[in-house]
Amino acid sequence: MIASGYLPKILERWSGRYGGNVVGAGLMVLASFTNAAMMASVKELSLTFPIWQILLIRSLGQSTILLPLVIKTGGAVLVTRSIGLHLIRLVLSFISLMAAFYTVANLPLAEASAISFLRIIFVVALAGILFAEKVGVIGWAATVIGLAGILIILDPTASEINAAALVGAAGALVTSVVTITVKRLTQIDATSTIMCYSSFGLTIMCAVPSVFTWVPMSWAFVPLIAVLIGNAFVTQWCFTNAYRHGEASVMATVEYSRLIASAIIGFVIFSEIPTFSATIGIILIVMASLIAVRREQIRSWFTS
Repeated sequence: MIASGYLPKILERWSGRYGGNVVGAGLMVLASFTNAAMMASVKELSLTFPIWQILLIRSLGQSTILLPLVIKTGGAVLVTRSIGLHLIRLVLSFISLMAAFYTVANLPLAEASAISFLRIIFVVALAGILFAEKVGVIGWAATVIGLAGILIILDPTASEINAAALVGAAGALVTSVVTITVKRLTQIDATSTIMCYSSFGLTIMCAVPSVFTWVPMSWAFVPLIAVLIGNAFVTQWCFTNAYRHGEASVMATVEYSRLIASAIIGFVIFSEIPTFSATIGIILIVMASLIAVRREQIRSWFTS
């Protein structure tokens, strides 16, 4: 009730007083830290539980939050005009989230966060290939720079390739396809319908492998589980409302605060300090994704 009634009114009032971009930026920074806290809980839980069991807990928690909406609407929220597209998105989301959780479990949080930004670059490239959107030299240059960044993090000269970084990059590629699929779904179904199919579907998919590999959970893990579910919900709420009140181009830039938040929490909780080569790779990925987001503005500098 608070999230659906009281808080939105406060945000509307603040947007009128301070400006939508200021409110949106504040929400995005908050989402960055709650997302980093969620990643930290995943990393800690992964020491004991399989990745799909952690994802099951997260999805089950979100499903529990959404269940009252299904009951209130008498199931009408589940009515869709494209069940096939939802199923495709569901399978791809399962793969991308499994990859993301694996990467978080096996890499410093700052590196895992940076690699996730590859999705922005892949979306630009796929839009050009699949939908003939104008990518241009700047867009393709961003793709090359981003791939160079992940190549440095992978460190092919090492005796053993960084498997977690490779999985993260592959997951980012799948996530970019998910993004394009969701973009299509938003033209067909309501946001609540998309969220319900995602949460309920992932719960079912994760339950299957979890049945065969279930690790008993004690009360000692309740705080970590609460952090996982609570921060996942808060992150999604803040992220959505940041884009609701702020300009998309501004919010896309402020979203890079996720990297700072991940680095801080990674250092404070896990004493993580990225290596020199990883730092260079992170910088290149961030630079590439910023170029991808701002490519139209950069293009105008050369044409004006």
